Amino acid sequence: MRKAMACVIVILSTAFSAFFQGCVTDTASLKIEKTMPQSKLAYYNDSFDKFRTDLWDKAGYIHNEAQKANFKLAKMRVEDGRLWVQTETGCFSAGGLGSKYTIRGDFDIQVDCHIDFLEGDYDMDQLLVFAAIGKGKEIGKDDTVFLSLLKKGGRDFSTIFSVARKNGRFHRGDWYKIKDFDGSLRIVRIGDEINTLFKRKGDAEWKKMDTFRFTPKDIILGFKLQNFVTNRTSITARSTITATFDNFKINAAEEIVEEDI
Repeated sequence: MRKAMACVIVILSTAFSAFFQGCVTDTASLKIEKTMPQSKLAYYNDSFDKFRTDLWDKAGYIHNEAQKANFKLAKMRVEDGRLWVQTETGCFSAGGLGSKYTIRGDFDIQVDCHIDFLEGDYDMDQLLVFAAIGKGKEIGKDDTVFLSLLKKGGRDFSTIFSVARKNGRFHRGDWYKIKDFDGSLRIVRIGDEINTLFKRKGDAEWKKMDTFRFTPKDIILGFKLQNFVTNRTSITARSTITATFDNFKINAAEEIVEEDI
């Protein structure tokens, strides 16, 4: 009986550990069959040696009137081959980049990012987001998949998680506790499914988060850092938060529409 119980404990412990490590993914199963050649995709890759105004718009989206009344765009600069984003203090603050082009059909995109979360209890949040956003007329309402790193104000732990907004409803995926993050975030759409993955620096394999049903519409893409979550209505933000982004890459894309470039 003791041996049986020990066996069960080991199995449960292993399963629990695997859950919070993420599932290693065979990237061959995420292969895009129809894609533009790498010679054409290379134009859209960005190593952030300079600010590419031909590819990106600066962006900082707010969600409610309280945020609108006390908002400052985060500071952004390209330095040492990386894009640095640093929020302002004493206000709601966000900053990042959104693509001037759209991607049509299947795609596989990724970006490196690094954030060291502040320890302690702050009257603000620490949120980094990589997103694929359905292109529509109303900003903030279109189908979107978010792959995010978050330390929410009042919590003593940080997480990585993915969420899909489809037809106005949010569908929460898995989440894992993490500490600081230095690695890569990746989003892959094949048909009507979209996959979210991450990989820490030095790891050989990708770890899969979630697969969501998703819009077949053209998408724009973006990434940002902000000191608030969607429903926050008050903030002190006595400290800045900083993140870096690097090596944005389109691994595959069926078609890129350059109407906005």
